[in-house]
Amino acid sequence: MAGAGEHAGRALDRRARFLAGLPAGYRPYLHLATPFVVGAAVIAGCIACLEGPGLRDLAAVPCLWVLAIATEWRFHRDWLHRRRAPAQWLYEAHTVSHHALYVEGAMEIAGPREFKAILFPAFAAPLLALLVAPVAWALGQLVGRDFGLLFLAAAMLYLLTYEALHLAFHLPRAHPLRRLPGVEALARHHARHHDPRAMQRGNFGVTSALWDRVRGTVLRG
Repeated sequence: MAGAGEHAGRALDRRARFLAGLPAGYRPYLHLATPFVVGAAVIAGCIACLEGPGLRDLAAVPCLWVLAIATEWRFHRDWLHRRRAPAQWLYEAHTVSHHALYVEGAMEIAGPREFKAILFPAFAAPLLALLVAPVAWALGQLVGRDFGLLFLAAAMLYLLTYEALHLAFHLPRAHPLRRLPGVEALARHHARHHDPRAMQRGNFGVTSALWDRVRGTVLRG
């Protein structure tokens, strides 16, 4: 069985081949900016349309956040680590590609062109807005307009939080983002998930370890 050092060496070799195969026209900072520009625009639009939210409306934010943490855990375990029709490409992109390029002991990116292997596709932010908008509208009809707007805004904020944290976990340890409160602990949680021998068993939470604790899937080092 291959040891940690051998896994890391293979990951670095695969990463070199992956980077060599990237199109010359790939623009990493455009890729990075797209979800944050789209997300910020949706959030700003939602806030601008608020009519005066009360406590019940503000409850949309923590409600969405807990729901999103649970959904992220489930989606990560059941769709990103299991090949399921008709979305086999999710498994290929995550387990076959991302986990082959980054393993515990070789998690840090060496440059911005590696954003391609870390970030969601550029269409993810607008797609999430389109998928959540009908739910937010329905909640607006049932609970109140401001509740629906805040639900949509919180969903976009969650996506941006996920993207920022996941990228931070793959930055060099000396990077300022890694020194923000709580980030290093989550980075270690995520790195443990990238052990090829353990990735199917636990640490599926990226933005939080909460649901791993609730479901008993915290991997012990």
